[in-house]
Amino acid sequence: HPKSKIFIFDQILTDIGDNQSIENQLSTYSYRLKNMKYFLENCDKNTLFLIDEFGTGSDPELGGALAEVFLKEFYDSGSFGIITTHYSNLKVMASELDYMDNANMQFDSETFEPLFKLITGEAGSSYTFEVASKNGIENFLIDKAKEKVDLDKVRFEGVISKLQKERIKNSEELNELKKLQTGARIKMDENELLNEKLTNKLSKYNLLYEHEKKTINIGNKFSTLVDSYHKHGKKRRLISEMFNIIEIENKKKQKKLTNDKNLTTKEILKIKDESKKDFLKIKMKKKLNKKVEIKFSVGDTVKIPTGKSEGIIDSIKKNKAIVNYGNFKTQISLTEIELVKSK
Repeated sequence: HPKSKIFIFDQILTDIGDNQSIENQLSTYSYRLKNMKYFLENCDKNTLFLIDEFGTGSDPELGGALAEVFLKEFYDSGSFGIITTHYSNLKVMASELDYMDNANMQFDSETFEPLFKLITGEAGSSYTFEVASKNGIENFLIDKAKEKVDLDKVRFEGVISKLQKERIKNSEELNELKKLQTGARIKMDENELLNEKLTNKLSKYNLLYEHEKKTINIGNKFSTLVDSYHKHGKKRRLISEMFNIIEIENKKKQKKLTNDKNLTTKEILKIKDESKKDFLKIKMKKKLNKKVEIKFSVGDTVKIPTGKSEGIIDSIKKNKAIVNYGNFKTQISLTEIELVKSK
C-alpha cells in the first residue's frame, strides 16, 4: 500500500499458540501469564508484540479484565503491537484510546466464509450466535443462551454484526458504482472521440463544398462567356474577359496561400472518396432499416423505383418476391420495389 510504513524494532515479542505442558505443570493460562510478565518487563517504544487470542485460557470475565490492564500497560509503554481477541471490553478500550484502533477481517454475512479483507477503524463481531445457527443449533437453545448473557453485551455484538453487514453491502454497492462510473467514463471518451472525428469530417466537407462551389462559379462564368461569344462573335472581348476572370482568381489564390485550410488536389480526392463511402453507408443503413409499409400480394404489378419495366409478382417468401417480367424472372427484396397496380 502506498501509505504503508516500515519500522525497525529492537525486539519482537510473540505469544501465539498453546504451550500448555503437563510435564512442567503449565496450563494454557499459566503459560500466557508467564509470557505477559515477560512482556510487561521488556516492552518499550522500540518493541513490537504479537499476541493471538489475548487473555484466553481463564474465566472470560476475569481474564478479560486482566487482559485490559495488561493492554493499558503496553499502551503506556509506547510499544507497538497487534493482538487478536474476542473480548468486547478490549474492543471498547481500543475505540476509546487515541493511539489504538480496532480492525477486523471481513466475512460473508450469508455463508460466514472469509473474504480476506482487512477493515480498520471498526471492531469485528465474533458472530457467536450466527455461527451456531448456521451450524444447525436449534434457535430455542440459542435464545436460552442469549438470556444468560448480559443484555448490553448481546446488544453490543448485534450492533457490530449489523455494522459489518452494512459495510459489506455498502462495499458491494460502491464497487458496482465504480464499475458504472468506469463504463460511463469510457462511453464519454468514446463519444468525445466520435464527436472530434465528426467535427473534423464536417470541417473537411465544408472545405470541399467551398472548393466545389468555387469551381462551379468559375465554370458558370466561362459558360456565360461562351454563350456571349456564340451570340455576338466578338473574339477579342471573349479573350479579354477570360483573362480578366483568370487574373481575379489568381489574386484570390495568392491571398489564400498562407491559409492552412487550402486543400490540395490529393486532399480533395480523398475527401470525395470518404464522402462517397459515407453516402453508401447511409444508403445501405436506410435500406436495411426500411420497413415494408405496403403489403404486396401475388399478382400485383410492380416496378423498381429507378426503372420503367413493370413485372408481376409470382410468389412471395419472407421479405422477397419473385417478379415475372415476361422474358425472365428475378428475385428481389420487397423494400426495392414499388406497387404499380394491385391485382
